[in-house]
Amino acid sequence: MKKETVKKLLSIGLIGMMTVSLAACGSSGGSEEETDSSESGEKDVKVGFVISDMSDAFFAHLVQELEEYSEEIGVTFTATECPEIGDKITGIENFVQSNCDTIICHVTDADALKDAALSAEEAGVKFISYDSDIEGTSGFIGVDNYKYGYEIGKNACEWINENFDESETVQVGVCNYPDYPFLVTREEGILAALDELAPNAEVVVSAKAGYTPEGVDVGDAWVQSNPDLNVVVGINDAGVLGVYETFNAAGITGDDLGMFGGDAVEDALAALQAGGTFRGTVSTEMLPNAHSFIDMAVELAEKGEVEERELYFPMKAVTKDNVEEIIAEQE
Repeated sequence: MKKETVKKLLSIGLIGMMTVSLAACGSSGGSEEETDSSESGEKDVKVGFVISDMSDAFFAHLVQELEEYSEEIGVTFTATECPEIGDKITGIENFVQSNCDTIICHVTDADALKDAALSAEEAGVKFISYDSDIEGTSGFIGVDNYKYGYEIGKNACEWINENFDESETVQVGVCNYPDYPFLVTREEGILAALDELAPNAEVVVSAKAGYTPEGVDVGDAWVQSNPDLNVVVGINDAGVLGVYETFNAAGITGDDLGMFGGDAVEDALAALQAGGTFRGTVSTEMLPNAHSFIDMAVELAEKGEVEERELYFPMKAVTKDNVEEIIAEQE
């Protein structure tokens, strides 16, 4: 089992899409003033971040945190939005050509990005994998996605066991996202928790819903086909919140319905405060400690290696019982 390191997280869920931007390292974000290494004796570290989708508010907030911290410590930081694998490969190549010291990449498919990552390493640019590890790269930062999914499922199971008798069949709808292998792994964790911790839970329907608009569409379909669902559980908050919105609009709200996601985004925390059918999320406590990404990048740039190659953020279940505490921690 990989060693875990405790950090903190806050996130939000948003909708929409942004135009892909393949910026060269140092062309946007980060510090405006670069350190003259000949005068200070300090190295001017350049970090490039290949991120999947900055229209997703969690990613947008993460980038903002990294920009602010980088400016504070004098690191040149640039983020480039690369939704597809081809975009990510181009983004990695651009950062290598623009002489970045370290690249952080949101790895959605480790096999597809491995060659580009290792080529960057061969060119002397340290590579940090985020969300999915790529063997042979200099660092990994993120969560154990199977464990993450299991915690999401466990949150749902605890509510099921408190509110239903073992003899009652609990109908479950699952919001998944099969496009990304790491999210398939997360879904596997959710299903394992349901199977092990709530044997009376039966998955009767599942659909792709990783973004709120997708969740709204899925919710529209489920209102027609499965209005008697007892549980909606998903790989993140954004998709589940879309279903939540649609069910609320259709008047499907009640003590026998509970919805559960992950990321502890702002809208999810607000829904928990409201006391409706959105009943739980899971925080990975990443955003308040987003500096860990930059700290690792700088250490790699300056020392060539890090003491801890793998940095895992912990997970905390959030329900109505502790939502106020979580919100206070994030302020």
